[in-house]
Amino acid sequence: MIAEKERLDKYLGCLLGGAIGDALGAPIEFLSYESILARYGANGVQSYVEYTDGKGEFTDDTQMLLFTAEGALRAYHRGVLNGIGGALTQITYHSYLRWLKTQSFPLPKSMYTFGFEEGWLIKRKELFKRRYPGNTCLNALQSGEMGSVEKPINDSKGCGTVMRIAPIGLIFYDKREYAFNEALKVSAITHGHPSGYLSGGLLASIIADLSNGIRLELAIQNGLEILEKLKGHEEMFNITSRVLEIHRQFEGRDISEREIKSLGEGWVAEEALAISLLCALHYPNDFKKAVLTSINHSGDSDSTGAITGNLVGLIVGKNQIPQEWIDNLMCREIVEEVAHDLFIKCPSLTVEVDKAWHDKYPGY
Repeated sequence: MIAEKERLDKYLGCLLGGAIGDALGAPIEFLSYESILARYGANGVQSYVEYTDGKGEFTDDTQMLLFTAEGALRAYHRGVLNGIGGALTQITYHSYLRWLKTQSFPLPKSMYTFGFEEGWLIKRKELFKRRYPGNTCLNALQSGEMGSVEKPINDSKGCGTVMRIAPIGLIFYDKREYAFNEALKVSAITHGHPSGYLSGGLLASIIADLSNGIRLELAIQNGLEILEKLKGHEEMFNITSRVLEIHRQFEGRDISEREIKSLGEGWVAEEALAISLLCALHYPNDFKKAVLTSINHSGDSDSTGAITGNLVGLIVGKNQIPQEWIDNLMCREIVEEVAHDLFIKCPSLTVEVDKAWHDKYPGY
């Protein structure tokens, strides 16, 4: 087991790492690999390049991850106070509607629920900014319906399911299979294809194991044992098995854009997770190399950077992330505060309400 002080460092590493990978990959998301090299040199992007002052800014990937964390913390708070669970999916859905509001999309009055304007994230005006939000998430949330595994809202398997899901693994770090199943349901809110929501479940399971100091390859195997029991698992299972093969094949050697390309471009969930797992497996103790490898390819660079950053940031902790990248990350204090709160989970005792926490994460 991991000591509590070390766990906090890892939680900070996970969320900051994801936001940093997101920000590093954002400016090159729609560029081909050849265009990246032509514009940024033979090694591609090596630091923040979006703004002339050297600052990095995360996208919708991290925005939605923060609101996933809010939903999980509200639901956990509700469970502590009332002694009942089971509301995480519904509460997180409402958090996603709050994110939708930050994107300046009108919400029908019927979508405003009790406590909609409460909580602290919806009051952070820095988050009221469109940073390339995915169409599937936008369309699903604007529909007025909440998708589920039983009643899919669409047939999409876009990577919007998986790039936002790490907080579920962090808050349920001691319950691998529970984290998998809760993440599966949260992913299905917006994406109805099995490869979409199962990718979210698999990542949450892996994050939960990494939070307990389990090495990444074993965490993947543990997640696959859960995955292969579920309907529609084949696509995610097969590409993850391919990741393990490539990693072993290139043991002691660097992987390249060619190996990443063999897994896809990352626009869909199973590809984004596979690329990220490969980079994290190959460079588990080198945050910089893992993340830079994960973004410099033709495809969804910010999402693969975000997921890789979550994984390797969790493995190495905040203290092993380049300080310059932390210092120049815009809105880093919001990311750090959410990481701290996921570590705390809930200071309230049963029935006895901690008012400050209630104001941040009311249990509804």
